[in-house]
Amino acid sequence: MALKDSKDFIKFVKTFSCGLCATVPVDAHHLDSVGMGGNRMEVIIEDYSCVPLCRVHHQEWHQIGDREFLKKYNLNLWKLNYQMNKLWRKQNAQEN
Repeated sequence: MALKDSKDFIKFVKTFSCGLCATVPVDAHHLDSVGMGGNRMEVIIEDYSCVPLCRVHHQEWHQIGDREFLKKYNLNLWKLNYQMNKLWRKQNAQEN
């Protein structure tokens, strides 16, 4: 199975509601930061670390930081990311 472009995963993530409050639309929040200066048009592995967050929660994440956000909401977004990657791979395999 050939994996689709990482930008396709971002589009997939954006089809879901916020992982905290179920609001739509969402931003695709990178749990693994992309960093500054990189070419975001290229396939980058960090794109596969995205989870859906509404704009309010996405901005809050960046305002208070990873540690405080995860502590405040007592959740594991890496688990959500794992489940989303698993579903995406399954759907991708069915298309091929």
